[in-house]
Amino acid sequence: QRKILDVPDKWFVNTRDGNPSYTSWFDNGVKIGRVAMVFPFFFFLVAALVSLTTITRMVEEERTQAGTLKAMGYSPIFIAGKYISYALLASLLGSILGLVIGFNLFPRVIIWAYQMMYHIPALVIEFNPFYALISIGLAVLSTVGAAMAAIFSEIRERPAALMMPKVPKAGKRIFLERITPLWSRLSFSRKVTFRNLFLYKKRFWMTVLGISGCTALILTGFGIKDSVDAIAANQFKH
Repeated sequence: QRKILDVPDKWFVNTRDGNPSYTSWFDNGVKIGRVAMVFPFFFFLVAALVSLTTITRMVEEERTQAGTLKAMGYSPIFIAGKYISYALLASLLGSILGLVIGFNLFPRVIIWAYQMMYHIPALVIEFNPFYALISIGLAVLSTVGAAMAAIFSEIRERPAALMMPKVPKAGKRIFLERITPLWSRLSFSRKVTFRNLFLYKKRFWMTVLGISGCTALILTGFGIKDSVDAIAANQFKH
């Protein structure tokens, strides 16, 4: 009875969630997950732009061959099969290589970076078939979709038009030409460059978006590196 009376009235039960290290580790995992939701968008955008540029150039270089096949009675699906299979094969090979690197290299790099602050006893790397199928599906969709958009817009023309070289776009005055003091000081090569930029708007925007996406990825990588490097010093020294 005396032992029962000596039992304190209040109990404090501390679970794993009350451990600051565990809570901090869990929060960092959530942040990495949010970053991982943004990165793939830029990668797929750049992949689609590269595929669109490559397939468009291939179609323009082989338009005479496509026109000959179309004149011989081959269907547009048959003609487009070559370019679609090229994009499909490239996307599948790239997906397999990306899955091997993504499931093995990136987790090790991330865990190695966080080992500066945490003691991690073991690294468990698992193959996630759900993420793998989503990645392969989006890769095939972006590359093959871009290839289909490029090829079907070209072979829609008549065979006689396809067998002839593609007529260049008609030149026209651009906005900079109206600014006479600025335009007169430009060299001939720069004038041609500016005219091409405004004349071929699709290539211009593909280049701008591709470089913007790559720059954003590089900037994000440096930002994450600086953030991880600064956490340890600020947390344990300052």
